[in-house]
Amino acid sequence: MTRRATIKSLAKINLDLRVLARREDGFHDLRTVFQSISLADKIDIEFEPARRRNITIDDTLAIPDNLILRAAHAILDEMRISARVSFRLEKHIPMGGGLGGGSSNAAAVLLALPVLAGKIVPMERRAELAAGFGSDVPFFLHGGTQLGFGRGGELYPQSDVYLTPIVLVTPDLHVATGPAYEALGRGLTFHRFVK
Repeated sequence: MTRRATIKSLAKINLDLRVLARREDGFHDLRTVFQSISLADKIDIEFEPARRRNITIDDTLAIPDNLILRAAHAILDEMRISARVSFRLEKHIPMGGGLGGGSSNAAAVLLALPVLAGKIVPMERRAELAAGFGSDVPFFLHGGTQLGFGRGGELYPQSDVYLTPIVLVTPDLHVATGPAYEALGRGLTFHRFVK
C-alpha cells in the first residue's frame, strides 16, 4: 500500500551568531540563536513497503549528494526496513545562503519516513542521525527559537520569538559553509566588551 505526504521544510535565520574557537575536530564552536522562518521547500513523498530498497528523487536542480537521499537511507537502515520511496523536491530556499535548506530537507525526511512506515524511532536517535548530516540539522527536528552551542547541535529551546515582518535578501551567490568558516576573521563575530 502506497502512502503519500506533502511536507514543508522550513528555512532558518540566525538571530545572533558568534563563531568562537576552532575545535580539534576542525569545526568551530558556535554560540547562536536559531529561528525558523516561513520560507520553505516543499517535499512530496511516496512510500511503499518493498522487498528491495529503491529511493529516487525528482529534483530539477540535480543537487549532488542530496541530503534527502542520505537521510532516507539512514532512517530506513535505522528502522531495518526496505521500501520504495520517491521524493519530489520543489526548492524555494536559496542554496548556499546560510538558510539551512539542505539541513531542513534532511530533518524533514527523518521526521516523515517513520510516520509513513508506521514505525517508532526515538527523537534522541533521530537527533544522533541528524548530527551526522550537518551541524544545524538537529535544530530542524524541532524548529522554533533555540539557542545553539558547540557545533550547533547543543540546543536549548526558547520561547518563540514573534518577529515583525522581515525582508530577506539573498544575492545570487553560493557560499559553501566550510570555506566560509575557514576565511572568517574572529573580529567579525567576536565582540570585546569595553568599559
